[in-house]
Amino acid sequence: MFDAVPVKVWLLLLIGAIAWMPARYVLRHVVWSPSRRDITQSAEDLSWRSPGAFIKNSAILIGLAALAIFIFTDAAAEFARSPSFMPILLVGFAALALWSVVKGVMTGSVEPMVRGASWRFDRTEQPKRYWASMTWNALLAAFMLVFGMQSLVDAPVQALRDRCHDWKNERTPQEEIAACDRLLADHAEDDRSGVIASRGSAYYRAGDYRRAGVDYTNAIRLDPKDSSSHYNLGLVHEQIGDRRRAFTDYSAALGIDPENVEALQNRGFIHLDSGRFDQAIADFTEADKLQPTNVFTLANRGVAYAWKNDRARAEQDFAVVRKSDPSNLTLLHGEAVLAMVRGETREAIRLLGKAIAQDPRDAWALSMRAAAYRRLGDHEKMRVDIIAAQRLR
Repeated sequence: MFDAVPVKVWLLLLIGAIAWMPARYVLRHVVWSPSRRDITQSAEDLSWRSPGAFIKNSAILIGLAALAIFIFTDAAAEFARSPSFMPILLVGFAALALWSVVKGVMTGSVEPMVRGASWRFDRTEQPKRYWASMTWNALLAAFMLVFGMQSLVDAPVQALRDRCHDWKNERTPQEEIAACDRLLADHAEDDRSGVIASRGSAYYRAGDYRRAGVDYTNAIRLDPKDSSSHYNLGLVHEQIGDRRRAFTDYSAALGIDPENVEALQNRGFIHLDSGRFDQAIADFTEADKLQPTNVFTLANRGVAYAWKNDRARAEQDFAVVRKSDPSNLTLLHGEAVLAMVRGETREAIRLLGKAIAQDPRDAWALSMRAAAYRRLGDHEKMRVDIIAAQRLR
């Protein structure tokens, strides 16, 4: 239930809790002003009221208000994501713990941190608990200070790692590449295969498939058991049109990690396009076992069944897909294949036309419709579709 509450809301609640006591003092200071006192009443004890305390509490409120505004800015979001955020927070808590020790020496009274403000021990009346609390606060301050400072020193390198291994693609490929280059040049102790693979992913995002392929190949040389690098190299080879090598890469990835669903799906597509329908069905079936909610896998298995003219199994897969995603483009492909196999050429053309209307860049549907027009002897329409498909490819 609480997972759905944004972090900013929790921060505002924390700021409100901290601001409660200063706000209460400021309000009380204004309300209980001597100029407003009823002179007919007996004098009241206003020793708690002082200009210094009023200024201090007002400054705290202004600072907290500024912080509340700051947390909604882009700069705050960037700072919260930065590796320096947690170390600075730890150093801040260390300073607070250290101040409690200094204050305890000066006043002879201490509040043990973590136990809450209701626990306060006096040096004269409760010496054992007082010194135990002082020791605890001092140790806590020392631990957080050392750990926070060390993390702060490591923060620049961690920031480079975060920019290089940008799993959420929050930065540009050029920023990722620059960060990976610096890690490789200045920090040889880092996981080089992982850094090189991440740089390859940045090159892939930038459309530089040659450099991406070089990086994935080098990452594999350093770590031959990295399934993801084999898979990513397969994506590169598919992009440059070398499906034979892509097939080898996907198979290598599956040899290391048989549960790599994406590799199973992509190898299944290559089997399907090559007319190896039984192998395609085997890969899609395994992928469906690992990820049964992915209707895309079932749709493609249905297409493979359709090419085999196994109408019953094809329709069984298509029925599941149709129920959850009736506009699925692969579903139209499969239904068109079934129509072609049954000899219902004009129905196949109608279904392929629907697919092309849904996605005008559907080169597969254009090629299939060209084959259907050829079957009908309509060579002019066949030529138009072939040219359009070749232009897209």
